[in-house]
Amino acid sequence: MRPNIPPDKFVEWLKQQPEEFLREGNEREQQRTQEDYNNFTTAFKSGKCSICGKPLKSFNSRTPCLHWLLRPKKFKKKHFPTLYENFTFIQTSSYVRWAASVGGPIKNINDIEAEHPGEKIIDFTARHEHITWSFSCSKSDFEGHKTSRFGNFPHYHMQMKLHGHSFIRYSDFHIPFHDDDLYDIELFTKHKDFVVFSHGPGTGMQDLMGTEEGLQKIVDHSTPTKDIDNAAFNLSTVVMTEDGDTISGDLLAEAIIEANASGKTVASVMKDKLKNTRASITTVVSPGDGVPETQQRSGGRKRK
Repeated sequence: MRPNIPPDKFVEWLKQQPEEFLREGNEREQQRTQEDYNNFTTAFKSGKCSICGKPLKSFNSRTPCLHWLLRPKKFKKKHFPTLYENFTFIQTSSYVRWAASVGGPIKNINDIEAEHPGEKIIDFTARHEHITWSFSCSKSDFEGHKTSRFGNFPHYHMQMKLHGHSFIRYSDFHIPFHDDDLYDIELFTKHKDFVVFSHGPGTGMQDLMGTEEGLQKIVDHSTPTKDIDNAAFNLSTVVMTEDGDTISGDLLAEAIIEANASGKTVASVMKDKLKNTRASITTVVSPGDGVPETQQRSGGRKRK
């Protein structure tokens, strides 16, 4: 629920509260989110919607529900405005993130900042089976296009593809933010040093690949796979020695064999085997083929 004071005042109030109060509040919120997610996944896997209680394949134009984003039969593009009029961006984006996580946590949500050029407030792609959703909001979108007859209000854009073919295009709609969205976005952008937004169960690739700690977790805990098309990460490792030093080819071969046998990455095994040497190990982590490709906006806008 949105506080009844401006975001700046709300942050001032939060900063005056004891650490224990803030910690307990965060823990309650995390627990509530996890319970909601557990209910969501239990219902989802049984073909039911945790929001309306109806089958995921059901559609009734008079009772909008976020499970429409799974494209049940009879749901058409013309029905989409009814959906975004009734649900906020935060609700909508959380739903697709959670749906994407059902098929595999993290890797089905590409929000990697390095793969999304330009200064965007919102820019990510999520995938569930044959459905791909992409969301985008530039600074000019958020401010509203002042000189345009259309989109002269804070808004975002969404794209939806089915089997790789466009069902809803970025240019089809200027989707207005709800008041709750505007409040939250101001909190997370103007006060990100104090208010941290977490996607929780719907976290994406950026949360891991955006920090040194996360990258190290990928190196240390990833499991090699022969299914390259569904791989979450690509790891390339380079070993360098000091001048005059050498590394035995047998040692490298042993590391590869051990990695295959233990289910560890070559990078993690090499780090352990060379820990008492002067060799340096550099591992480059990049998104694997199993991560959905970014969907950048291009072209003009249509009148909607």
